[in-house]
Amino acid sequence: MKDPEDPWTFDDGYLEDLSSRNQERFEEDFDDNLDDFDEDTVERRLQTRFNEAEEHLKLVKAAAACFHPREGAGRSESGFRYVGVDPLQAVAENPADVLLVKPEYNGAYFCVVCCEIGGESRKDWVENVNEARRVFESRDNRDVLKSQLGIENDDLSFQYVTLTRTDDTVEMDFSVLGRNCDADTYAVWSADVEDKWMMHENGSFVHADLRSAFSEQLDYMRREDPLKYTVGTHPVFPLQQLVYQVVKEKFEFDDEHKSEFAHDTFYELFDKGLQIQCSGERRKQVVSSEVDRLLDMALKTGVFSDEDDDLRSDDSDFRIMYSGTRGPDHAENAVKPKYFDNIGRVQVGQLAYDKTRDEFDPETDLGSYGAF
Repeated sequence: MKDPEDPWTFDDGYLEDLSSRNQERFEEDFDDNLDDFDEDTVERRLQTRFNEAEEHLKLVKAAAACFHPREGAGRSESGFRYVGVDPLQAVAENPADVLLVKPEYNGAYFCVVCCEIGGESRKDWVENVNEARRVFESRDNRDVLKSQLGIENDDLSFQYVTLTRTDDTVEMDFSVLGRNCDADTYAVWSADVEDKWMMHENGSFVHADLRSAFSEQLDYMRREDPLKYTVGTHPVFPLQQLVYQVVKEKFEFDDEHKSEFAHDTFYELFDKGLQIQCSGERRKQVVSSEVDRLLDMALKTGVFSDEDDDLRSDDSDFRIMYSGTRGPDHAENAVKPKYFDNIGRVQVGQLAYDKTRDEFDPETDLGSYGAF
């Protein structure tokens, strides 16, 4: 595990460019700033964020399962099918989580879904839909979307949806959302992620078949969700999935080094599981950025190690740090506790580093000239 009380753990090159004297000063200021942040408070905040991320991912999975191309309830009833998460993310960062599409001979109908947690955040809901609409309204971006999906017709119609939890819609005034939303066709759907059904709460439909499908609750229990993680999702979710796959393959092929793996293996497994509609250089950029983010957090929290003392194979770049060799389930289940055992100290270190860098002024170093 990287030392969270060492500023070099968080450095992106800034420290390297400082003089040796300024590096010493920076390290001293960093040590002082560590005391400005309470680890327990930070841990509570991080746990809250994790819970919200988990609830958000459940909604993304609900949409993907409901409109799964094979036997999804929404797909069967409306013809709209799930085609991927984080639509147009490789072109322009935006709040859209899921894309549904219904191609027809005279055009194509799209449903852009933004998943939201918390009924008190209505302003954020509308702002996210409006931002997604701005991205999808771009002619260039629509050309990219058509290319990704193999659509040749220029007649495109869009529906925008806020998908939230059923409990978040209780006593909600939906007219406030409609008045402040820029989209011509906008609706609020809700999902019960425990009993696995989805319903239309309020708003308009881009297609009559979609309206008909939501004339009653859509039961999506019959189709398991087809994805495990998205772009920018909480690190624990993809790390759990990828650790499971790595160790499972090691056991299947009776590999001597069951906890070790190469960078290329991690990249390939993540790429295979990421369901975004882009290819070529765009996809490589997204995947590379996400892989770097996940490996960085795994190393900082001790989920992985890249230390020579921990590696036994010459072909490996990383080792999964869990006790025993009881198989992929055990390895997967070890990720979350390991992460949360250390993430509080890591975040305190990151906050201290950020504060030090914001306040640090190399020009104040008087060196051998002394003080006036």
